[in-house]
Amino acid sequence: MYERLKDFPALDRYPSRIPAPVWNVWRRYRLHEGRETCFGLEGLPPMSVILADDEWVIVDTYLYDLPILSWSEFGDAGRDSLHEPIPCVVRHFHQGASMVRDKALGLLAEELEARLRNQS
Repeated sequence: MYERLKDFPALDRYPSRIPAPVWNVWRRYRLHEGRETCFGLEGLPPMSVILADDEWVIVDTYLYDLPILSWSEFGDAGRDSLHEPIPCVVRHFHQGASMVRDKALGLLAEELEARLRNQS
């Protein structure tokens, strides 16, 4: 867990789903040795993503890594189909989190795909 989340109360918390293509590329990426777990998102400067097995966090690097939003409580146990979205819980820590949520997931998938291509 990203330790700084303990210092920030969530403004909103709700059940959601991660699209299957995003989750599938994450699963492939996390199998690789030497993978980075924190990197910037090209299309959302100054946002960075912190990836852990149990939580993904978007932070604002210009504001000393202030958390913007997170995805956690992934419901992938017993998953038997690769095309189904993954249930999760989304927490907003910033009033603008909903404006970047979907774009951040898309950019995350693109970045992970690019990193996998470059590792081959």
